[in-house]
Order: sequence, then C-alpha cells, then structure tokens
Amino acid sequence: MIREEAVPTLLVYKEIVPGDVRKLLGESNDAKTGGGARDLRFPAKPFGPVMRRIFTIDAVGKNERPIKIANVMYLDASGKIATTPLEYWPATTARPTEDRIAKVHASPALGGKTPDTTKGRIFVLFSQFSNGMVRCDYAYEDDLRRNGLWAQEVRDAVLGCLTSTDMKNSTRTVNLAPVQGYYDFTNGARYCHAD
Repeated sequence: MIREEAVPTLLVYKEIVPGDVRKLLGESNDAKTGGGARDLRFPAKPFGPVMRRIFTIDAVGKNERPIKIANVMYLDASGKIATTPLEYWPATTARPTEDRIAKVHASPALGGKTPDTTKGRIFVLFSQFSNGMVRCDYAYEDDLRRNGLWAQEVRDAVLGCLTSTDMKNSTRTVNLAPVQGYYDFTNGARYCHAD
C-alpha cells in the first residue's frame, strides 16, 4: 500500500510587531488599569472564512460564546514536535471588524517560545496540510530572503505582502497597514491585507 505524503494546502501569516511581542510575553497591560489584550487580531471579513478552515473544532468560550479551536503542532524548546490547542474567537460588539487568536501568552506554540528579534522582521505562520495537520511556526525576514529555508510559495507570499505593505505605509504616518495575508496552495489564491 502506498501512503500519500501530506502536502501544504493553506498558509496564513501575520507580522509580529513589538506590541505583539509584549503580548506573547504577557506584558501588554502597560497601564495596569485593566485590559491589555493578549491576542493576535485579524480583519474578520477577509480572514474569517480562511481561519475557519484551520480552526475547525467547535467549542464554547467565555460567556457561552461559540469559538473555534485548532490543535497546532510546533517545535518545543528541545526541538521535539508537540501539540497544543489555540482558540479563534469571532468579532465582538466592541470590535465588530476583528477576529482574534486568544491567549497567545499562554500558548507554548506562541508565548512559550518568544521569537528571535535579531533576524529581521518576525512573522507567525499557520500552515494547514492535506492530512488536516496544522503547524504554527515563526519565520524571520532574514531566513525568508535566503533560498532553501522556506518553500518558494511561502517566500513569495510573505515577502510580496511585505513589499506591498511597506509601499502603502510609505505614504502614511498613522494607521499603518500590518503585514498579514494568506496563500491557498490548492488554487494559488493570495490575499495581502495591504492590497
């Protein structure tokens, strides 16, 4: 019997900016007056349908709100493969245009391994495979620019969006667009939030 190799089907990426690093470290509550959300936010309209392809397990969150969960694989501190759940929450009335991956500081896949800040800009990648497996990885700009470290489709999607976002932001001083998007390996569809 020939066993089919799992292949990537979907990639979602988001730049981790200094404020996100503070969230991952559990230091986002600067004023000590409450709040200090420790989540990664995505525009609900373009990302919601794609994220629900990754976060497929129905669950119930705080205040009986329906949420989605994905069991993501990651490399732990010793380099071994581990699995942990991540929660994807829908938009709220307070933030009706944003969905979020919640409790990132408590996740060993995200907050449990703080990204290296010496390799250029940082991106978190969520990769779904044909066997249903979901991986969570950090990718660094320096590594993405080197051939052979990441698949060409990943490099093209993330670096293309980075260039597009930087061009858009070059004419702004406030409300800078984040580098975030997705690539569908099955049909070649791309989305960059800055486009």
